[in-house]
Amino acid sequence: MYPRVFAVDLHDVDGDRFQDSRQAGFSWYVLTTTLLVSLSVISIGWSFGVVNVSKSIICQISPLGPGNTHSGEFPNRIPFSNSAWTIAVGILAVGGFLGALVSGAISDSIGRRNALVVNNGLCLAGSVLMGTATTAVHFTLGRFVIGIACGVASGVANTYVGEIAPLKWHGFYGSFFQLSIVIGLLFGQLAAMHATGGTGWRIVVAFPGVFSLIQIALLPLRVESPRYLLKAHHINEARHALLTLRRGYDVAAEWQESLLSLDVVEINASNVRYHSDQWSATAAAASAVPANDQADANALDKNDSKLTMKTKGHKAVDDNVAASSLTFAENMPVERATHVSGVWQTLCGRTRDDLRHLMACCIVLMVLQQLSGISAILFSDSGVVRDILDPFSPLSAPWTCVVVCGTSLPAIFLCLACVDRLGRRALLLGSLGGMSVCCVLISAGLFYGPNSMVMAAVFLCYFVFNMGAGIVPWFIISEVIPSYSLSAATALCCSLYWVMSIATGLMVPLIENIVPQWLFVIFGCFTLAGFLLVMLFVPETMNCPITEV
Repeated sequence: MYPRVFAVDLHDVDGDRFQDSRQAGFSWYVLTTTLLVSLSVISIGWSFGVVNVSKSIICQISPLGPGNTHSGEFPNRIPFSNSAWTIAVGILAVGGFLGALVSGAISDSIGRRNALVVNNGLCLAGSVLMGTATTAVHFTLGRFVIGIACGVASGVANTYVGEIAPLKWHGFYGSFFQLSIVIGLLFGQLAAMHATGGTGWRIVVAFPGVFSLIQIALLPLRVESPRYLLKAHHINEARHALLTLRRGYDVAAEWQESLLSLDVVEINASNVRYHSDQWSATAAAASAVPANDQADANALDKNDSKLTMKTKGHKAVDDNVAASSLTFAENMPVERATHVSGVWQTLCGRTRDDLRHLMACCIVLMVLQQLSGISAILFSDSGVVRDILDPFSPLSAPWTCVVVCGTSLPAIFLCLACVDRLGRRALLLGSLGGMSVCCVLISAGLFYGPNSMVMAAVFLCYFVFNMGAGIVPWFIISEVIPSYSLSAATALCCSLYWVMSIATGLMVPLIENIVPQWLFVIFGCFTLAGFLLVMLFVPETMNCPITEV
Protein backbone atom coordinates (compact mmCIF):
# COMPACT_ATOMS: atom_id res chain seq x y z
CA MET A 1 0.00 0.00 0.00
CA TYR A 2 1.56 3.30 -1.07
CA PRO A 3 1.03 6.53 0.84
CA ARG A 4 -1.75 8.77 -0.44
CA VAL A 5 -0.90 12.36 -1.25
CA PHE A 6 -3.44 15.17 -1.42
CA ALA A 7 -3.54 18.81 -2.42
CA VAL A 8 -6.50 20.10 -0.42
CA ASP A 9 -8.09 23.41 0.47
CA LEU A 10 -7.04 24.99 3.75
CA HIS A 11 -10.53 24.68 5.24
CA ASP A 12 -11.50 21.34 3.73
CA VAL A 13 -9.67 18.13 4.51
CA ASP A 14 -12.30 15.76 3.10
CA GLY A 15 -10.23 13.85 0.55
CA ASP A 16 -13.31 12.29 -1.04
CA ARG A 17 -14.21 15.66 -2.53
CA PHE A 18 -11.08 15.79 -4.67
CA GLN A 19 -10.95 14.15 -8.07
CA ASP A 20 -8.34 11.62 -9.09
CA SER A 21 -5.47 13.46 -10.80
CA ARG A 22 -5.56 10.90 -13.61
CA GLN A 23 -8.81 12.60 -14.57
CA ALA A 24 -7.24 16.05 -14.35
CA GLY A 25 -8.48 18.56 -16.89
CA PHE A 26 -6.86 21.46 -18.65
CA SER A 27 -3.90 23.03 -16.82
CA TRP A 28 -2.37 26.40 -17.67
CA TYR A 29 0.85 25.38 -15.97
CA VAL A 30 1.25 22.28 -18.12
CA LEU A 31 0.22 24.20 -21.24
CA THR A 32 2.76 27.00 -20.72
CA THR A 33 5.47 24.46 -19.96
CA THR A 34 4.61 22.54 -23.14
CA LEU A 35 4.65 25.74 -25.20
CA LEU A 36 8.04 26.63 -23.76
CA VAL A 37 9.45 23.19 -24.58
CA SER A 38 7.92 23.46 -28.06
CA LEU A 39 10.35 26.26 -28.90
CA SER A 40 13.06 23.59 -29.16
CA VAL A 41 10.89 21.73 -31.67
CA ILE A 42 10.16 24.89 -33.67
CA SER A 43 13.93 25.14 -34.14
CA ILE A 44 13.87 21.73 -35.85
CA GLY A 45 11.28 22.81 -38.38
CA TRP A 46 12.93 26.20 -38.83
CA SER A 47 16.34 24.63 -39.54
CA PHE A 48 14.81 22.43 -42.24
CA GLY A 49 12.69 25.20 -43.71
CA VAL A 50 15.29 27.95 -44.12
CA VAL A 51 17.42 25.95 -46.55
CA ASN A 52 14.42 24.71 -48.52
CA VAL A 53 14.10 27.98 -50.45
CA SER A 54 17.28 29.92 -49.70
CA LYS A 55 19.94 28.23 -51.83
CA SER A 56 20.20 31.17 -54.23
CA ILE A 57 20.29 33.62 -51.31
CA ILE A 58 22.98 31.96 -49.18
CA CYS A 59 25.34 30.30 -51.63
CA GLN A 60 27.15 31.34 -54.77
CA ILE A 61 27.98 28.36 -56.90
CA SER A 62 30.53 30.21 -59.03
CA PRO A 63 33.72 31.69 -57.50
CA LEU A 64 33.39 34.96 -55.64
CA GLY A 65 33.31 37.98 -57.90
CA PRO A 66 35.20 41.17 -57.06
CA GLY A 67 33.55 44.02 -55.26
CA ASN A 68 29.99 42.67 -54.94
CA THR A 69 30.16 39.75 -52.55
CA HIS A 70 31.14 41.28 -49.24
CA SER A 71 29.36 43.53 -46.78
CA GLY A 72 31.76 44.52 -44.02
CA GLU A 73 33.40 41.46 -42.49
CA PHE A 74 30.86 38.96 -43.75
CA PRO A 75 30.21 37.99 -47.40
CA ASN A 76 26.78 38.51 -48.84
CA ARG A 77 27.01 34.98 -50.20
CA ILE A 78 29.20 31.99 -49.42
CA PRO A 79 30.91 30.08 -52.27
CA PHE A 80 29.54 26.53 -52.51
CA SER A 81 29.83 23.78 -55.04
CA ASN A 82 26.66 21.80 -55.72
CA SER A 83 27.98 18.82 -53.77
CA ALA A 84 29.09 21.03 -50.85
CA TRP A 85 25.63 22.57 -50.62
CA THR A 86 24.03 19.12 -50.65
CA ILE A 87 26.30 18.08 -47.79
CA ALA A 88 25.51 21.26 -45.84
CA VAL A 89 21.78 20.61 -46.17
CA GLY A 90 21.93 16.89 -45.38
CA ILE A 91 24.34 17.07 -42.48
CA LEU A 92 21.57 18.42 -40.25
CA ALA A 93 19.96 14.97 -40.30
CA VAL A 94 23.32 13.32 -39.53
CA GLY A 95 23.67 15.54 -36.48
CA GLY A 96 20.05 14.81 -35.61
CA PHE A 97 20.75 11.09 -35.62
CA LEU A 98 23.74 11.47 -33.29
CA GLY A 99 21.85 13.81 -30.98
CA ALA A 100 18.82 11.54 -30.78
CA LEU A 101 21.05 8.55 -30.09
CA VAL A 102 22.51 10.12 -26.94
CA SER A 103 19.36 11.98 -25.86
CA GLY A 104 18.20 9.16 -23.60
CA ALA A 105 21.50 8.93 -21.73
CA ILE A 106 21.62 12.71 -21.27
CA SER A 107 18.06 13.01 -19.98
CA ASP A 108 18.55 10.09 -17.58
CA SER A 109 21.78 11.55 -16.21
CA ILE A 110 20.87 15.21 -15.64
CA GLY A 111 17.08 15.23 -16.00
CA ARG A 112 14.65 16.12 -18.77
CA ARG A 113 14.38 19.83 -18.02
CA ASN A 114 18.10 20.30 -17.44
CA ALA A 115 18.91 18.36 -20.60
CA LEU A 116 16.76 20.80 -22.59
CA VAL A 117 18.51 23.78 -20.97
CA VAL A 118 21.97 22.42 -21.79
CA ASN A 119 20.85 21.45 -25.28
CA ASN A 120 19.68 24.99 -25.94
CA GLY A 121 23.24 26.13 -25.29
CA LEU A 122 24.32 23.79 -28.09
CA CYS A 123 21.56 25.13 -30.36
CA LEU A 124 22.70 28.68 -29.60
CA ALA A 125 26.27 27.78 -30.55
CA GLY A 126 25.12 26.27 -33.85
CA SER A 127 23.03 29.35 -34.62
CA VAL A 128 26.01 31.63 -34.01
CA LEU A 129 28.23 29.49 -36.22
CA MET A 130 25.78 29.66 -39.13
CA GLY A 131 25.05 33.34 -38.65
CA THR A 132 28.73 34.24 -38.73
CA ALA A 133 29.79 31.76 -41.42
CA THR A 134 32.27 33.00 -44.02
CA THR A 135 33.09 29.69 -45.71
CA ALA A 136 31.22 26.57 -46.74
CA VAL A 137 32.98 24.54 -44.04
CA HIS A 138 32.05 27.11 -41.39
CA PHE A 139 28.39 27.05 -42.44
CA THR A 140 28.32 23.24 -42.63
CA LEU A 141 29.81 22.97 -39.14
CA GLY A 142 27.05 25.20 -37.79
CA ARG A 143 24.42 23.03 -39.48
CA PHE A 144 25.97 19.93 -37.93
CA VAL A 145 26.02 21.42 -34.42
CA ILE A 146 22.43 22.63 -34.61
CA GLY A 147 21.50 19.22 -36.05
CA ILE A 148 22.82 17.54 -32.89
CA ALA A 149 20.74 19.95 -30.84
CA CYS A 150 17.66 19.13 -32.93
CA GLY A 151 18.23 15.41 -32.38
CA VAL A 152 18.54 15.79 -28.62
CA ALA A 153 15.43 17.98 -28.55
CA SER A 154 13.42 15.44 -30.54
CA GLY A 155 14.05 12.83 -27.87
CA VAL A 156 14.04 14.81 -24.65
CA ALA A 157 11.09 17.11 -25.45
CA ASN A 158 8.80 14.14 -26.12
CA THR A 159 9.85 12.41 -22.92
CA TYR A 160 9.44 15.52 -20.77
CA VAL A 161 6.02 16.48 -22.09
CA GLY A 162 4.85 12.86 -21.97
CA GLU A 163 5.78 12.60 -18.28
CA ILE A 164 4.17 15.86 -17.12
CA ALA A 165 0.95 15.74 -19.16
CA PRO A 166 -2.23 14.52 -17.38
CA LEU A 167 -3.61 11.22 -18.62
CA LYS A 168 -6.84 12.56 -20.14
CA TRP A 169 -5.01 15.34 -22.02
CA HIS A 170 -1.92 13.38 -22.99
CA GLY A 171 -2.72 13.37 -26.69
CA PHE A 172 -3.50 17.09 -26.70
CA TYR A 173 -0.17 18.12 -25.22
CA GLY A 174 1.75 15.47 -27.17
CA SER A 175 0.38 16.83 -30.45
CA PHE A 176 2.23 20.09 -29.92
CA PHE A 177 5.40 18.42 -31.21
CA GLN A 178 4.15 18.10 -34.80
CA LEU A 179 2.40 21.47 -34.57
CA SER A 180 5.72 23.07 -33.64
CA ILE A 181 7.56 21.36 -36.50
CA VAL A 182 5.02 22.60 -39.03
CA ILE A 183 5.10 26.14 -37.61
CA GLY A 184 8.89 26.10 -37.79
CA LEU A 185 8.82 24.87 -41.39
CA LEU A 186 6.22 27.44 -42.41
CA PHE A 187 7.78 30.52 -40.87
CA GLY A 188 11.34 29.39 -41.64
CA GLN A 189 10.50 29.19 -45.33
CA LEU A 190 8.64 32.51 -45.28
CA ALA A 191 11.53 34.26 -43.54
CA ALA A 192 14.07 32.81 -45.98
CA MET A 193 12.00 33.86 -49.00
CA HIS A 194 11.92 37.45 -47.77
CA ALA A 195 15.63 37.62 -46.90
CA THR A 196 16.45 38.71 -50.42
CA GLY A 197 19.23 41.23 -50.00
CA GLY A 198 22.60 41.68 -48.31
CA THR A 199 23.28 39.55 -45.27
CA GLY A 200 19.67 39.29 -44.08
CA TRP A 201 19.85 35.55 -44.50
CA ARG A 202 22.30 35.44 -41.58
CA ILE A 203 19.61 36.65 -39.19
CA VAL A 204 17.22 34.06 -40.59
CA VAL A 205 19.55 31.05 -40.18
CA ALA A 206 20.63 32.20 -36.70
CA PHE A 207 17.11 32.91 -35.45
CA PRO A 208 16.75 29.59 -33.54
CA GLY A 209 19.27 31.10 -31.14
CA VAL A 210 16.50 33.47 -29.98
CA PHE A 211 14.32 30.49 -29.09
CA SER A 212 17.25 29.01 -27.18
CA LEU A 213 17.83 32.17 -25.14
CA ILE A 214 14.16 32.24 -24.14
CA GLN A 215 14.29 28.64 -22.95
CA ILE A 216 17.60 29.06 -21.13
CA ALA A 217 16.02 31.92 -19.19
CA LEU A 218 12.60 30.38 -18.46
CA LEU A 219 12.92 26.58 -18.40
CA PRO A 220 14.73 26.50 -15.02
CA LEU A 221 11.59 28.07 -13.54
CA ARG A 222 9.48 25.03 -14.48
CA VAL A 223 9.36 21.80 -12.49
CA GLU A 224 11.32 18.71 -13.42
CA SER A 225 9.50 15.55 -14.49
CA PRO A 226 8.19 13.81 -11.34
CA ARG A 227 8.93 10.39 -12.81
CA TYR A 228 12.53 11.29 -13.48
CA LEU A 229 12.88 12.62 -9.93
CA LEU A 230 11.47 9.38 -8.55
CA LYS A 231 13.88 7.43 -10.72
CA ALA A 232 16.72 9.53 -9.33
CA HIS A 233 15.44 8.97 -5.72
CA HIS A 234 14.63 12.66 -5.18
CA ILE A 235 11.37 11.83 -3.41
CA ASN A 236 10.55 15.22 -1.90
CA GLU A 237 11.25 17.01 -5.19
CA ALA A 238 9.08 14.50 -7.05
CA ARG A 239 6.23 15.08 -4.62
CA HIS A 240 6.53 18.85 -4.99
CA ALA A 241 6.65 18.61 -8.80
CA LEU A 242 3.59 16.35 -8.99
CA LEU A 243 1.56 18.58 -6.67
CA THR A 244 2.56 21.63 -8.74
CA LEU A 245 1.42 19.95 -11.93
CA ARG A 246 -1.86 18.64 -10.44
CA ARG A 247 -3.02 21.39 -8.11
CA GLY A 248 -6.41 20.68 -6.58
CA TYR A 249 -6.40 16.95 -7.37
CA ASP A 250 -5.89 13.74 -5.42
CA VAL A 251 -2.56 12.46 -6.75
CA ALA A 252 -2.50 9.20 -4.77
CA ALA A 253 -3.25 6.86 -7.69
CA GLU A 254 -0.94 8.72 -10.06
CA TRP A 255 1.84 8.61 -7.49
CA GLN A 256 1.40 4.88 -7.12
CA GLU A 257 1.43 4.35 -10.90
CA SER A 258 4.59 6.40 -11.16
CA LEU A 259 6.25 4.10 -8.65
CA LEU A 260 5.03 0.98 -10.43
CA SER A 261 6.42 2.19 -13.76
CA LEU A 262 9.94 2.54 -12.34
CA ASP A 263 10.83 -1.14 -11.98
CA VAL A 264 10.69 -0.93 -8.18
CA VAL A 265 9.77 -4.35 -6.88
CA GLU A 266 8.34 -3.25 -3.57
CA ILE A 267 8.42 -0.30 -1.21
CA ASN A 268 8.17 -1.19 2.42
CA ALA A 269 4.93 0.65 3.02
CA SER A 270 5.10 0.17 6.75
CA ASN A 271 8.18 2.40 6.83
CA VAL A 272 6.61 5.23 4.83
CA ARG A 273 3.06 5.15 6.17
CA TYR A 274 1.89 8.01 8.26
CA HIS A 275 2.87 7.82 11.95
CA SER A 276 2.13 10.70 14.25
CA ASP A 277 5.28 10.24 16.25
CA GLN A 278 7.48 10.19 13.14
CA TRP A 279 5.89 12.57 10.64
CA SER A 280 3.79 14.83 12.95
CA ALA A 281 1.36 15.33 10.12
CA THR A 282 -1.65 15.63 12.38
CA ALA A 283 -0.03 18.37 14.41
CA ALA A 284 0.84 20.31 11.28
CA ALA A 285 -2.68 19.88 9.94
CA ALA A 286 -4.20 20.95 13.22
CA SER A 287 -2.09 24.10 13.31
CA ALA A 288 -3.05 24.93 9.74
CA VAL A 289 -6.84 24.73 10.08
CA PRO A 290 -9.33 26.64 12.25
CA ALA A 291 -10.80 25.09 15.37
CA ASN A 292 -14.12 24.25 13.77
CA ASP A 293 -12.27 22.16 11.19
CA GLN A 294 -10.16 20.34 13.77
CA ALA A 295 -12.62 17.44 13.94
CA ASP A 296 -12.42 16.94 10.19
CA ALA A 297 -8.64 16.85 10.33
CA ASN A 298 -8.70 14.31 13.15
CA ALA A 299 -11.24 12.22 11.26
CA LEU A 300 -9.02 12.19 8.22
CA ASP A 301 -6.10 10.96 10.29
CA LYS A 302 -8.18 8.35 12.08
CA ASN A 303 -10.02 6.88 9.13
CA ASP A 304 -7.53 7.00 6.30
CA SER A 305 -4.10 7.78 7.77
CA LYS A 306 -3.52 9.92 4.71
CA LEU A 307 -0.67 12.33 4.38
CA THR A 308 -2.02 15.78 3.55
CA MET A 309 -0.64 19.02 2.28
CA LYS A 310 -2.60 22.17 2.94
CA THR A 311 -3.12 24.71 0.22
CA LYS A 312 -5.52 27.58 0.02
CA GLY A 313 -7.12 27.90 -3.40
CA HIS A 314 -4.25 27.13 -5.73
CA LYS A 315 -1.46 28.54 -3.55
CA ALA A 316 0.57 26.59 -1.05
CA VAL A 317 0.92 27.81 2.49
CA ASP A 318 4.26 28.48 4.08
CA ASP A 319 6.94 26.06 2.92
CA ASN A 320 7.73 25.03 6.46
CA VAL A 321 4.12 24.01 7.07
CA ALA A 322 4.03 22.16 3.76
CA ALA A 323 7.25 20.39 4.52
CA SER A 324 6.05 19.33 7.94
CA SER A 325 2.58 18.32 6.80
CA LEU A 326 3.76 16.12 3.96
CA THR A 327 7.21 14.59 4.11
CA PHE A 328 8.73 11.76 2.18
CA ALA A 329 12.21 11.02 3.41
CA GLU A 330 14.96 11.38 0.85
CA ASN A 331 16.18 8.00 1.94
CA MET A 332 12.83 6.29 1.59
CA PRO A 333 13.44 2.58 2.14
CA VAL A 334 13.32 0.64 -1.10
CA GLU A 335 13.91 -3.08 -1.05
CA ARG A 336 15.34 -2.99 -4.56
CA ALA A 337 16.60 0.21 -6.15
CA THR A 338 15.27 1.40 -9.44
CA HIS A 339 17.38 0.87 -12.53
CA VAL A 340 17.28 2.16 -16.06
CA SER A 341 16.92 -0.32 -18.90
CA GLY A 342 18.99 0.43 -21.98
CA VAL A 343 18.15 -0.06 -25.64
CA TRP A 344 19.71 -3.50 -25.87
CA GLN A 345 17.98 -4.83 -22.76
CA THR A 346 14.63 -3.52 -24.01
CA LEU A 347 15.06 -5.00 -27.50
CA CYS A 348 16.10 -8.36 -26.08
CA GLY A 349 13.20 -8.49 -23.63
CA ARG A 350 15.48 -8.34 -20.59
CA THR A 351 13.22 -5.98 -18.70
CA ARG A 352 10.60 -6.45 -16.01
CA ASP A 353 7.94 -6.44 -18.72
CA ASP A 354 8.45 -7.77 -22.22
CA LEU A 355 8.32 -4.57 -24.25
CA ARG A 356 9.44 -5.91 -27.63
CA HIS A 357 6.00 -5.86 -29.21
CA LEU A 358 5.35 -2.29 -28.06
CA MET A 359 8.82 -1.18 -29.13
CA ALA A 360 8.25 -2.66 -32.58
CA CYS A 361 4.97 -0.74 -32.89
CA CYS A 362 6.65 2.54 -31.92
CA ILE A 363 9.55 1.98 -34.34
CA VAL A 364 7.24 1.15 -37.25
CA LEU A 365 5.08 4.23 -36.63
CA MET A 366 8.11 6.50 -36.41
CA VAL A 367 9.75 5.11 -39.55
CA LEU A 368 6.47 5.35 -41.49
CA GLN A 369 6.58 9.13 -41.15
CA GLN A 370 9.50 9.18 -43.57
CA LEU A 371 8.40 6.25 -45.73
CA SER A 372 5.04 7.90 -46.44
CA GLY A 373 6.53 10.31 -48.98
CA ILE A 374 6.20 13.52 -46.99
CA SER A 375 9.77 14.60 -47.76
CA ALA A 376 9.07 14.40 -51.49
CA ILE A 377 6.09 16.71 -50.94
CA LEU A 378 7.57 19.27 -48.59
CA PHE A 379 10.97 20.06 -50.00
CA SER A 380 11.01 22.00 -53.24
CA ASP A 381 14.58 21.05 -54.26
CA SER A 382 13.23 17.63 -55.16
CA GLY A 383 9.88 16.03 -55.66
CA VAL A 384 6.65 16.20 -57.53
CA VAL A 385 5.91 19.85 -56.65
CA ARG A 386 9.08 21.09 -58.37
CA ASP A 387 8.55 18.95 -61.45
CA ILE A 388 5.04 20.28 -62.00
CA LEU A 389 5.47 23.96 -61.17
CA ASP A 390 9.06 24.93 -61.98
CA PRO A 391 8.42 25.17 -65.74
CA PHE A 392 5.92 27.96 -65.03
CA SER A 393 7.83 29.96 -62.42
CA PRO A 394 10.99 29.28 -60.37
CA LEU A 395 9.19 30.52 -57.24
CA SER A 396 6.03 28.48 -57.73
CA ALA A 397 7.39 25.34 -56.08
CA PRO A 398 8.72 27.07 -52.91
CA TRP A 399 5.50 29.03 -52.50
CA THR A 400 3.46 25.87 -52.96
CA CYS A 401 5.48 24.16 -50.20
CA VAL A 402 4.70 27.12 -47.95
CA VAL A 403 1.00 26.87 -48.77
CA VAL A 404 1.05 23.10 -48.15
CA CYS A 405 2.46 23.73 -44.64
CA GLY A 406 -0.08 26.47 -44.03
CA THR A 407 -3.08 24.42 -45.07
CA SER A 408 -1.95 21.56 -42.83
CA LEU A 409 -2.41 23.69 -39.70
CA PRO A 410 -6.21 23.19 -39.67
CA ALA A 411 -5.60 19.43 -39.76
CA ILE A 412 -3.35 19.65 -36.70
CA PHE A 413 -5.83 21.78 -34.78
CA LEU A 414 -8.57 19.31 -35.69
CA CYS A 415 -6.38 16.50 -34.41
CA LEU A 416 -5.77 18.45 -31.18
CA ALA A 417 -9.53 18.53 -30.65
CA CYS A 418 -10.12 14.87 -31.55
CA VAL A 419 -7.08 12.94 -30.36
CA ASP A 420 -8.36 12.48 -26.80
CA ARG A 421 -11.89 11.73 -27.97
CA LEU A 422 -11.55 9.41 -30.98
CA GLY A 423 -8.45 7.56 -29.83
CA ARG A 424 -5.03 6.89 -31.32
CA ARG A 425 -5.95 3.90 -33.47
CA ALA A 426 -8.83 5.68 -35.20
CA LEU A 427 -6.64 8.63 -36.14
CA LEU A 428 -3.77 6.42 -37.30
CA LEU A 429 -6.04 4.21 -39.42
CA GLY A 430 -7.83 7.18 -40.96
CA SER A 431 -4.56 8.98 -41.66
CA LEU A 432 -2.65 6.04 -43.16
CA GLY A 433 -5.68 4.90 -45.14
CA GLY A 434 -6.22 8.40 -46.50
CA MET A 435 -2.56 8.72 -47.44
CA SER A 436 -2.72 5.42 -49.33
CA VAL A 437 -5.62 6.78 -51.40
CA CYS A 438 -3.74 10.04 -52.01
CA CYS A 439 -0.64 8.16 -53.18
CA VAL A 440 -2.82 6.32 -55.69
CA LEU A 441 -4.26 9.61 -56.94
CA ILE A 442 -0.81 11.22 -57.23
CA SER A 443 0.52 8.21 -59.14
CA ALA A 444 -2.49 8.19 -61.47
CA GLY A 445 -2.01 11.90 -62.11
CA LEU A 446 1.67 11.43 -62.86
CA PHE A 447 0.89 8.63 -65.31
CA TYR A 448 -2.18 10.04 -67.02
CA GLY A 449 -2.69 13.62 -65.81
CA PRO A 450 -3.98 16.15 -65.20
CA ASN A 451 -1.49 18.01 -63.01
CA SER A 452 -4.34 19.65 -61.12
CA MET A 453 -5.31 16.25 -59.72
CA VAL A 454 -1.72 15.68 -58.61
CA MET A 455 -1.57 19.00 -56.79
CA ALA A 456 -4.94 18.46 -55.11
CA ALA A 457 -3.81 15.00 -53.95
CA VAL A 458 -0.53 16.47 -52.65
CA PHE A 459 -2.40 18.96 -50.48
CA LEU A 460 -4.81 16.30 -49.27
CA CYS A 461 -1.99 13.87 -48.53
CA TYR A 462 -0.17 16.26 -46.20
CA PHE A 463 -3.48 17.25 -44.62
CA VAL A 464 -4.39 13.69 -43.65
CA PHE A 465 -0.78 13.01 -42.64
CA ASN A 466 -1.16 15.66 -39.95
CA MET A 467 -4.42 14.11 -38.80
CA GLY A 468 -2.65 11.13 -37.27
CA ALA A 469 0.44 9.58 -38.85
CA GLY A 470 2.49 12.74 -38.31
CA ILE A 471 1.31 13.36 -34.74
CA VAL A 472 0.55 10.16 -32.83
CA PRO A 473 3.98 8.45 -33.19
CA TRP A 474 5.69 11.26 -31.28
CA PHE A 475 3.71 10.85 -28.06
CA ILE A 476 2.51 7.24 -28.14
CA ILE A 477 5.96 6.09 -27.02
CA SER A 478 5.42 7.61 -23.57
CA GLU A 479 1.97 5.99 -23.43
CA VAL A 480 3.14 2.41 -23.93
CA ILE A 481 6.70 2.30 -22.55
CA PRO A 482 7.25 2.41 -18.74
CA SER A 483 9.55 5.05 -17.30
CA TYR A 484 12.42 2.64 -16.68
CA SER A 485 12.82 2.15 -20.46
CA LEU A 486 11.23 5.33 -21.80
CA SER A 487 14.40 7.32 -22.41
CA ALA A 488 16.09 4.45 -24.23
CA ALA A 489 12.99 3.71 -26.31
CA THR A 490 12.50 7.35 -27.28
CA ALA A 491 16.18 7.71 -28.20
CA LEU A 492 16.02 4.62 -30.41
CA CYS A 493 12.80 5.64 -32.18
CA CYS A 494 13.95 9.21 -32.76
CA SER A 495 17.37 8.14 -34.02
CA LEU A 496 15.70 5.76 -36.50
CA TYR A 497 13.49 8.66 -37.60
CA TRP A 498 16.61 10.67 -38.43
CA VAL A 499 18.22 7.67 -40.15
CA MET A 500 15.17 7.30 -42.38
CA SER A 501 15.28 11.03 -43.06
CA ILE A 502 18.82 10.57 -44.38
CA ALA A 503 17.84 7.45 -46.33
CA THR A 504 14.83 9.04 -48.02
CA GLY A 505 16.88 12.14 -48.82
CA LEU A 506 19.33 9.93 -50.69
CA MET A 507 16.90 7.47 -52.28
CA VAL A 508 14.08 9.76 -53.45
CA PRO A 509 16.24 11.63 -56.03
CA LEU A 510 17.56 8.31 -57.35
CA ILE A 511 14.07 6.86 -57.77
CA GLU A 512 12.88 10.10 -59.39
CA ASN A 513 15.66 9.87 -61.96
CA ILE A 514 14.91 6.24 -62.79
CA VAL A 515 11.13 5.73 -62.45
CA PRO A 516 9.58 9.04 -61.34
CA GLN A 517 5.97 7.96 -61.94
CA TRP A 518 6.39 4.98 -59.63
CA LEU A 519 7.70 6.93 -56.64
CA PHE A 520 4.32 7.39 -54.96
CA VAL A 521 3.32 3.84 -55.79
CA ILE A 522 6.16 2.80 -53.48
CA PHE A 523 5.05 5.26 -50.82
CA GLY A 524 1.47 4.01 -51.16
CA CYS A 525 2.61 0.45 -50.49
CA PHE A 526 4.35 1.56 -47.29
CA THR A 527 1.31 3.47 -46.02
CA LEU A 528 -0.97 0.53 -46.83
CA ALA A 529 1.35 -1.82 -44.94
CA GLY A 530 1.32 0.63 -42.04
CA PHE A 531 -2.48 0.67 -42.09
CA LEU A 532 -2.58 -3.12 -41.76
CA LEU A 533 0.04 -3.18 -39.00
CA VAL A 534 -1.85 -0.60 -36.96
CA MET A 535 -5.09 -2.53 -37.41
CA LEU A 536 -3.51 -5.78 -36.23
CA PHE A 537 -0.91 -4.85 -33.62
CA VAL A 538 -1.04 -1.29 -32.27
CA PRO A 539 -3.00 -1.07 -28.98
CA GLU A 540 -5.37 1.73 -28.06
CA THR A 541 -3.81 3.91 -25.38
CA MET A 542 -6.32 6.74 -24.93
CA ASN A 543 -6.98 7.31 -21.20
CA CYS A 544 -5.14 4.09 -20.46
CA PRO A 545 -2.42 4.05 -17.76
CA ILE A 546 0.86 2.44 -18.75
CA THR A 547 0.32 -0.34 -16.22
CA GLU A 548 -2.82 -1.40 -18.14
CA VAL A 549 -1.46 -1.27 -21.73
